[in-house]
Amino acid sequence: MSQRVPTLITTPLVVVSVIFPLVSLGAIYLRFKARGITRLSLQADDWWIIASWIFALSLSINSWVFGSITGINYYKIDPLVGTTQSLKCILVSSCLVQVALTVVKIAILLFYKRLFSGVKTFQVAVWIAIALVSCWGILFFLLVLLETDPVSGSWTGEGRRRFNPTPLALGQVGTSIALDVVVLCFPIPVLFGLHMPTRKKIAVGLIFWLGAFCCVASIVRMILVSQSLNQVVQTGNAVYTQSIQFIFMILEPNCSIIAACLPCSGPLVAGGRAPESIIRSVRSVFSLRSLRSRRSGSPGNNSTELESGRVFNVLKSDSQVITSNDKNGLQTRTFDNGGINVTRDVDVDRY
Repeated sequence: MSQRVPTLITTPLVVVSVIFPLVSLGAIYLRFKARGITRLSLQADDWWIIASWIFALSLSINSWVFGSITGINYYKIDPLVGTTQSLKCILVSSCLVQVALTVVKIAILLFYKRLFSGVKTFQVAVWIAIALVSCWGILFFLLVLLETDPVSGSWTGEGRRRFNPTPLALGQVGTSIALDVVVLCFPIPVLFGLHMPTRKKIAVGLIFWLGAFCCVASIVRMILVSQSLNQVVQTGNAVYTQSIQFIFMILEPNCSIIAACLPCSGPLVAGGRAPESIIRSVRSVFSLRSLRSRRSGSPGNNSTELESGRVFNVLKSDSQVITSNDKNGLQTRTFDNGGINVTRDVDVDRY
């Protein structure tokens, strides 16, 4: 009886590849449900989250396909052929995980862009960050894909290696962790610049940092990558020793998707609010204070003068009827602008 040879695809890997895409899909569903409660339409960041889930699911599908070919836990085919198929699986997954992680990082940045839409410098910074993340994704995708010359050398062992696989793998995971930390910290300077109590700033900041647990999966994967590659060097086996880190390759993008959806789920909790609702209310209060400080200014595009001679700053707002009693009698003006009307000594009747 021939000795059974362990394979890359194991039972724990199959379980993780089934459960976590379903969990991340559930997180996306709750995100969309929260959007429905607040009656907000889907935005670009929501569509990018869906795209990231599709790529994360493709990682699971890839493991299922190759698992059906090679067998689960132990090879059901010739071990040499099975090893070749497993190496193909690793290459495809290494490319797919790069795309999935890039897309989910862009989705989070687009969420920040929508959240702080009124801060122009932040908008520019977000677009720069998106460009950098995109370049990172494309760079490591090509480095992984073209690691050997020809590409088929990754599973045939023929040809030459363009890059050392150990620093390349560690660089891929390490830079992903660094970008995760940068993306998580991205809104903090703007958040702490808002005119709101420090306690609320910290509370909103912690909402953003609910996504920090996605870094845990990345760090664990980096440790496992280092261990498995060292084991490969020592034993010469490049397949089954990578099974555990392959599990975390599937976990990482799904955890990132869950982390990206958590800050959007506030409306689902009794008394909870979405971050955009909190920031919008703070901006409204700040706008009111700013208007009060400038209400003695001259009328312009955002001001209206009543016949009484008083000048009232007007922001775009819902339709309102403003009446004022003065020496000239009752004066009535109708505004159909969109925002907040700030007035003094008048009666405001909404209709």
